[in-house]
Amino acid sequence: MGSGITKAFGVLLPVMVERFNINYAIVGFICSLPGTIMLFSGPFVSLVLQRVDHRIVAMLLGGVISGVCLVACGFISNITGLGFMLALTGIGRCCVYLPISLLMNQYFKESFVLMNTVASYGLIAGIMFLPVITERALEAYGYSGAFMILGAIMFHKVAGGAAIRKPVFIVKDNTTEQSGSDQDPLEVIRFEPSDDDGEVDGIVGGDQMTTLKDESINDMVQGQALAESRFHSKENLENTETLNAEIVINDIIRYEEDEGILNDDDNREEHVTVLNSACDRPGKVDDLSNASRSGQNDHSEKYNFCSSFISRCKLFITKEALFLMCLPATFFRAYSFEAWVLYLVPHAEQLGITPSRAVFLSSIGGISGIIGRTITVILLIKKVHMFKIYITVGFITSLSFFLDFVGESFMIRSVWAFLQGLCFFVLDTVDATFLKLTLVDESNFSFGLGLVMLINGSGNISAGLLTGALFDVIQSYTIVFMMTGIPVLIFTINIVVISVLLNRRVKSKHV
Repeated sequence: MGSGITKAFGVLLPVMVERFNINYAIVGFICSLPGTIMLFSGPFVSLVLQRVDHRIVAMLLGGVISGVCLVACGFISNITGLGFMLALTGIGRCCVYLPISLLMNQYFKESFVLMNTVASYGLIAGIMFLPVITERALEAYGYSGAFMILGAIMFHKVAGGAAIRKPVFIVKDNTTEQSGSDQDPLEVIRFEPSDDDGEVDGIVGGDQMTTLKDESINDMVQGQALAESRFHSKENLENTETLNAEIVINDIIRYEEDEGILNDDDNREEHVTVLNSACDRPGKVDDLSNASRSGQNDHSEKYNFCSSFISRCKLFITKEALFLMCLPATFFRAYSFEAWVLYLVPHAEQLGITPSRAVFLSSIGGISGIIGRTITVILLIKKVHMFKIYITVGFITSLSFFLDFVGESFMIRSVWAFLQGLCFFVLDTVDATFLKLTLVDESNFSFGLGLVMLINGSGNISAGLLTGALFDVIQSYTIVFMMTGIPVLIFTINIVVISVLLNRRVKSKHV
């Protein structure tokens, strides 16, 4: 629904300019907020997901916030309030997008890029249908009614959030391994045929099956006895650790007295309290030592966190230089795509095409997007090197924007919309390809994904603001679209450079 809502804003864009009596730059900026805030709020929503159930986040924080805020947008007469509500809509979209993406990664760890590409067919469906629905709702029910219908559509995310289910994995294991470890109740024992004569793990007949049951019971009894012995050993170990903890605490107190740190009664009472808790609650010596100094080390822990984050950033910069070179390409692709999504319908209306027919250009772009996405899925299944595809498609996309001055009829605009939609939804998988092919260390994947989300958000907000500002100055969408071909061309050149450097790195590893 994300890009579909942005396409729907393209239908409402002229109405917003007239309603709020402001320029296209500000309206474009406001309409780009949902997608931008969705990308920027990813790290914060991920922290919430660590403490709250994913289904609750997707249903209540995601679907409800998105629907309520969009409905409220239709009744707000202040541009600041409209921007605030659209920003909240972006947070709601992130609360649905992130749990579903994490769930998809749990189900399809080995083929996440492919399955994520398949799942994004819904994005194309939104581009196809939401502009048409918005145009018809605007004509029949007015500005407020159109927003109410968009909000009602967004409420479907509540149902999508309710469908979230964590995967249940069944692990096959034998009885001897189960007896000495903590097993999940979902784990089962399966007997598989191994020989041609019908034997099952060397066991034939009812008597032998009874023998198997007896052996399993004996294993379980032995496992229980082993667990009890471990429990008693653990108690003895904890008692020993408690005595060691007393020694450590006393050494700390003696050291701090010598250094002049422990010089008042409050600090002394604090150490006595920690010592008493150490005697009452057995634990590890390191934990107790850290607990005794917790009041004094808060500042140092914050400093260590900041220094470790800075050192990690420096290490990422030095180790993942090739991936960092991909970020400009990510920015320019997001910029050009957002500009195309937001201003395609107003551009057609300026050329004299009726609003009802101009909206169908979005549907044509959606249909071609389905074709482009299907081609991408086939290429990913066949494991084709995607950089060559991106370079070819990038040059075609930039050429289509540079030739935007050719023809003003509906048929010609339909050809351009079809071609651009096809190309953009092939280029849509470039970020995942960057993460998989250019990163040296797989442990940097999450950090790189955060950078990609940040750059995509920057491209979205820049497209809404700068493209609208260009139109305010030039007053010609044709020239604006021709200038949009420049970032697409820069994107393509960047891909060429990255491809050359990546080939050199691969060859250097083989030498």
